[in-house]
Amino acid sequence: MYKLKNDDSSLRSVSVITFLTYAARGLTVPFISLYLVAVGFSGIQIGLVLSASAAMRLIIPPVLSAIADRLGKHRQLYYGLVTGNALATFGLVVSAFSKWALGATVVIRDSLDSPSASLLSQLTITKLKQQRRDNYGQLRAWGSLGWGITTMMSGFLFGLGGYATLFMVAALLNFGSLYFSQALPRRTTDVNPDEKVKNTTETPMKRQRAFTILMVSWFFFHVGMSAVSTFVYVYFQQDLGISNTMVGVLASVAALSEIPSMMVIDRMMRRVNIRITLLIGMLGMAGLWLTFTLLNAATFLIPLMMVRGTFYTFQNVANTLLVSRISHPSNAATNQALSQVTIPALAILVTGPIAGWVFDVLGARALFRLVAMVALLGSILFVAARREFAKTPATEEFLTTDSIDAVPTDQL
Repeated sequence: MYKLKNDDSSLRSVSVITFLTYAARGLTVPFISLYLVAVGFSGIQIGLVLSASAAMRLIIPPVLSAIADRLGKHRQLYYGLVTGNALATFGLVVSAFSKWALGATVVIRDSLDSPSASLLSQLTITKLKQQRRDNYGQLRAWGSLGWGITTMMSGFLFGLGGYATLFMVAALLNFGSLYFSQALPRRTTDVNPDEKVKNTTETPMKRQRAFTILMVSWFFFHVGMSAVSTFVYVYFQQDLGISNTMVGVLASVAALSEIPSMMVIDRMMRRVNIRITLLIGMLGMAGLWLTFTLLNAATFLIPLMMVRGTFYTFQNVANTLLVSRISHPSNAATNQALSQVTIPALAILVTGPIAGWVFDVLGARALFRLVAMVALLGSILFVAARREFAKTPATEEFLTTDSIDAVPTDQL
């Protein structure tokens, strides 16, 4: 296992883990729905598979995260999630002989993939607190770079052996990330990296009302996010006529265009209320989905995916940090799992089959218009609850000089 030499090398290792994690996701997330369509799944069947996956994610990740919070074994949980994810990604290749087997494998992989990424986010934030740094956006940018590179290469890899090649390379990248994982904190409460880890049965702090309101708003937003993520590339192929190679190019452009925003968002959130950043991201994504419905050709897809990179960064990074700020360290990992895994899974479980039916019967444009309105509802609720968030001092600033000293961030 990789040994840490100093603070800078450990942060570089976290950057490598982030890069490899999202590089692997770039070869799976944009292509699983296309893979299911290619082997004969209908929109309704895809919706049912995603709903089954969501049901698993409603239960397993929060329970595991709560146990890890209580026992302080977050890094061990991360090892298990990544290993299982890699094995399940291999399984996508060998289970294609049966729709039932393939659907079950997709459910298992999805139940491990998002939770591992969620836990990586919180462990990264804890690592930055240990190092007294405030550059989460810059570290997360390595993930966008990894996603961008592999999705750009996906057309070439697909030409070598189809979806099987994509999924096998993704599994190998996940296994590779484990080599560097000792750089991660052992638990999310490790403020002092040299502190001896002790198991604890301390009851986690009660969640604030602001967190509950945020999760309700986040649910409405993810009704749209999950539907668009599932069917957008199918729509681009079937209605706008793009190829698998172009799917990879668009996914790559979307990821690479996140990097400039991620490099500056840390400074932005020192000057702008973090809630405003999140709101801009949510409204921007909903507006983008509406814009997709106006297209009759693929001409403007690349510019639109570049715009998506900015709005996606705003909502993704701001929400991750907002959850961390309003969470006690003793339940931070569980709250991140609720935000990044359980709430999106609940949105899929409740609306997945309906979204599949709307896609099959009314078409993608009707689906995207509908879910954009639902996401707008979530944004309105978020704004209406601003006084609740104002009661939580930690949300007023990204970081304060009292909590973290200014440290140069160009050493990564």
